[in-house]
Amino acid sequence: MTESLCVTLPSGRLVSVHREDASHEPTRWVLADDNCSVKSALAQMRDGADLLWTGDWHQGRRLVQGLARRIHRPAKRTGELAAIWRSQREVVSEVAHLTNRVWVLVEPDGRVGLRRAPDTRQAVEWAFGREELPRVVSLKTLLGALSAAGWTRDGIWVDALENRIYPRFGVFPPTRQAYVEVLSAIRFDGLDVLDTGCGTGVLGLLAAKNGARSVLGVDLEPRAIECANDNATRMGLDECYRAFEADLFPKDGLFDVILFNPPWLPETPRTRLDRAVYAEDALILRWLNRLSRHLRPSGWAGLIISDLDVRLGLRPEGWLHAAVVQAGLTMDIGTVVPARHRGAKNKEDPLFEARSEEQISLVVLRRAPSQQPAGEE
Repeated sequence: MTESLCVTLPSGRLVSVHREDASHEPTRWVLADDNCSVKSALAQMRDGADLLWTGDWHQGRRLVQGLARRIHRPAKRTGELAAIWRSQREVVSEVAHLTNRVWVLVEPDGRVGLRRAPDTRQAVEWAFGREELPRVVSLKTLLGALSAAGWTRDGIWVDALENRIYPRFGVFPPTRQAYVEVLSAIRFDGLDVLDTGCGTGVLGLLAAKNGARSVLGVDLEPRAIECANDNATRMGLDECYRAFEADLFPKDGLFDVILFNPPWLPETPRTRLDRAVYAEDALILRWLNRLSRHLRPSGWAGLIISDLDVRLGLRPEGWLHAAVVQAGLTMDIGTVVPARHRGAKNKEDPLFEARSEEQISLVVLRRAPSQQPAGEE
C-alpha cells in the first residue's frame, strides 16, 4: 500500500503527502524556486529540510538531476564482487533518498501548477488514484509516473505472447523477456495454473494463451492485481484468467502447475517496486515449503530464476538445490536462456563479467516420491 499522511504547508494549506514507502517523513518544508542552486538544496536537505518546488518544471527536473550528480560517488571497482555490488547499492540508495526530497504540489484533479508543466492528470490518476485533498508528490516519483503512463497507453510488445502487455506505475514491466521466453514452448492444455507474484500477469497469460483451462494470479500489490486483470481483458482471456490479492498462495485449491518468477537478488527491498527485484531468502524458502500443499500429486512447479546471485557471490553455489531437498521436492533444469539487458553489455560496469554471463533458468520442481508434502512454515 502507498504510505500517506496529512501536513500543513508553510502557506497554511492542508495537503496529503504521497509516499511510495514509509522510509522518510517530511517534518520541515522549505520553498524552493529557480534561484535555488544544487549546493543550496543539498545543504538544506542535509540540515533536515524537504524542498517544495515552486519554480519552472524543467528547472526542477534539472535540480533533481544535478543533485544526483552531486551526491553520486564512484562505487568500489576492486575486491569481491559481492562487496562491489553492495557498494553500488548503497550509492543508488543514497541518491534515491535525497533526490526524492524535492516535492511538487499536485491539485486534486491531478494538475501541477508549475510553469511549463506537462498535463499530469491522467498519469496521476493511473499511478496514485484520485484524492480529495491536494497532495505533494516527489518530483522524481511524478516523473516516473509520467514515464509509466506511456507504457500504460502504448504497451510493451512481448514476443512469446504475440501481443502487448500494458504495465502500470509500480508494477515491474516485462522488459526482460528472457523470463517469459523460458516458458514459451510449453503447452498447458487443460491444466489449472497458479501464477505466484503475477505482476503484470504476463506468465499466467502466456499459460492461458498456450491452452490452460484456468489461470489464477496472486500478488500482494493491488496495482499488480488491477494491471493483470486489465491485461487479461485486453487479450480476451478474462474468462479463464483472474488475479486477486494473496500472499504467495490462495487459502485453498490445488493446481496442476504453479509458476513463480521471484525477486532474484537477496536484499531487503527499500521501495514497492524493489519488491520485484529484491527479497530476503525467506520468501523463496516460504514458497518452496508451502508448494506441496497446493500441487496436485502429478503436478509440477516452474521456478524461473536468474543465477546472478551466485555469480556475484550473494548466495553460495548449490543453495537452491539444498532448499529444494529440504522442502521435500526434486528439481530438474528445463530451458536455460542468456539474460539480455543493458547491464549485460556495459563493459564499464565493474560487474560486467558476472552480468554478461547471467543465465535465466526454468527450474522444474516436483514432489519427491519418498517425501510427504512439506508443511506450512
